[in-house]
Amino acid sequence: MRAVLTWRDKAEHCINDIAFKPDGTQLILAAGSRLLVYDTSDGTLLQPLKGHKDTVYCVAYAKDGKRFASGSADKSVIIWTSKLEGILKYTHNDAIQCVSYNPITHQLASCSSSDFGLWSPEQKSVSKHKSSSKIICCSWTNDGQYLALGMFNGIISIRNKNGEEKVKIERPGGSLSPIWSICWNPSREERNDILAVADWGQKVSFYQLSGKQIGKDRALNFDPCCISYFTKGEYILLGGSDKQVSLFTKDGVRLGTVGEQNSWVWTCQAKPDSNYVVVGCQDGTISFYQLIFSTVHGLYKDRYAYRDSMTDVIVQHLITEQKVRIKCKELVKKIAIYRNRLAIQLPEKILIYELYSEDLSDMHYRVKEKIIKKFECNLLVVCANHIILCQSWVCFLGETAAVPVLQRSEGAGVADGVSHSLHQGDRWPSWKRRPLSGAEEWTDPEDLRGQSLCYRPAEAGHSCALLGHECLP
Repeated sequence: MRAVLTWRDKAEHCINDIAFKPDGTQLILAAGSRLLVYDTSDGTLLQPLKGHKDTVYCVAYAKDGKRFASGSADKSVIIWTSKLEGILKYTHNDAIQCVSYNPITHQLASCSSSDFGLWSPEQKSVSKHKSSSKIICCSWTNDGQYLALGMFNGIISIRNKNGEEKVKIERPGGSLSPIWSICWNPSREERNDILAVADWGQKVSFYQLSGKQIGKDRALNFDPCCISYFTKGEYILLGGSDKQVSLFTKDGVRLGTVGEQNSWVWTCQAKPDSNYVVVGCQDGTISFYQLIFSTVHGLYKDRYAYRDSMTDVIVQHLITEQKVRIKCKELVKKIAIYRNRLAIQLPEKILIYELYSEDLSDMHYRVKEKIIKKFECNLLVVCANHIILCQSWVCFLGETAAVPVLQRSEGAGVADGVSHSLHQGDRWPSWKRRPLSGAEEWTDPEDLRGQSLCYRPAEAGHSCALLGHECLP
């Protein structure tokens, strides 16, 4: 995964919250005492909206796209139309901390330091309910039946749509671990409603609607300020005091950095039904990124191995259509497959699997070896007895980039090796040969320039896969 900056702008005040119009065409930002409306395609500021008399802390769009709401330190909530017109205002007794629209009924929840309110277009008044602690964040379930409230005292209160408490979750740490951001997984494929929780005990955790925790807490080593899911719930965005936004799996495994910033990240959201992400920071910076997910895979004859959900590897038999899933629980960086062997590169190690048997239809892999070391490479090759990690170098002073190309020869042999070439400008690749014995490493481009490695000794009936190349006896 890599992130490409599409556009960037800077407001005069901290970006406290952001909300996308459901069709993704507009972005509403809470900055200072105003709302800023942006065109998401090019970052054009379309219009600033004035209506609040103090800092705007939160903003949320209704799922039908007809209206959005904003909450402020001036204790008021304003309802706006999609035409950017304020049509209604109501107040609480304290500053508004968060707002959230019910995805089904479009009922609005607005939360303050001492209570929360429920409002819908059909009601003339706002139904308000007292809270034992300051409410920092809130989120509705997919079916709109329940509202989760995250509080400063470390408690998560799950209420029905009438405001009655049904489940109470007490996080370890209490008031030392305020619940700073929560979000229900929007995926319709999950069997249960899953709530992601980020607290200032520097942890992220997951809960079912019943209050039962899923797995263990995951340590973050920074104070999280915002957590949100991609539209289909496959990934999580998380940002905070580490001054960056990171991409996680839906299970909380860190995959990589979306964008590094110069100040705390207070809010981040994924554009609906897309791979675009917007980030809002304490210094007023708004950054809009496109996430590009590359294909990681390997092929050997009738076996095809590919990365799934960033942390799993699926091996598929192309003839029988059998599949096996290998859960690595870490980011899968490279995959290589050859005969009965499968190599998977993870951030801090390489796992080498082998089939249980020599049966051509066998799809059961077991870990044969582990190499506990961090490698940086752009190509991974697995052979009968070795693995090869290849890097590319960019040479300056007028020299062109060196791009390695590796190729294996087929046949049963005693020794491993590889045929290898470097493309250099308009010159034809040159092929040479070098046997592999034990661990070998080249750290300088000159060691490999114009060389190739042959992994087969010459023997009767052996035909090298490289044209014009002969194997030495």
